[in-house]
Amino acid sequence: MSSSLYLCFIQRTGIKKIMYLVEGDPNACEGADSIKTACFTTEILEEFDVQRTTSLVDTIHRYGLLTLAVPDHYKLISSDEKCKTAGVCPKYNRFIKNCEDADKLTVGEAFDIQLMQLGLAVVQVTEDVAMAVLECYPTLCSLAHAYAALDEDTLAQETLLVKKSEGAVSAVASKNIFHFVWAG
Repeated sequence: MSSSLYLCFIQRTGIKKIMYLVEGDPNACEGADSIKTACFTTEILEEFDVQRTTSLVDTIHRYGLLTLAVPDHYKLISSDEKCKTAGVCPKYNRFIKNCEDADKLTVGEAFDIQLMQLGLAVVQVTEDVAMAVLECYPTLCSLAHAYAALDEDTLAQETLLVKKSEGAVSAVASKNIFHFVWAG
């Protein structure tokens, strides 16, 4: 599952905040720069809270404190009248239902997955290209209609995604997607 789909799934379950616990000193192991970059990217770009712990004991202690803090937090805000409808944490059975509902793919998400998988078979189709295509054409059907509207103009069909995405999709990727999806 791509990171964008994962984040979309998490948001639809009703979870408001994700926190990662990173155990140990990243400077003490191989790949310290990679670990620091991953933590930074996760925290800044994906807006997750990353907390570092020094050892297994510290991790377990922090996990216990966080586990106890969640119900205390919701007890505190649920007593305030205006917070009763302000998006408090759902009950467990509602959360499970939200997860089950979030697990159902929409047509657009299925198309997104197909485009991501297409990147394995078709040159120049990256996650960014797939996302640009989805912004222009959220479903395979909408893309097929756009190709069909251009009738027999193969050059226009091959460059359709370049023009529609304002250059976010390269000419090579656009041509490859056209031949994979339409020209078969």
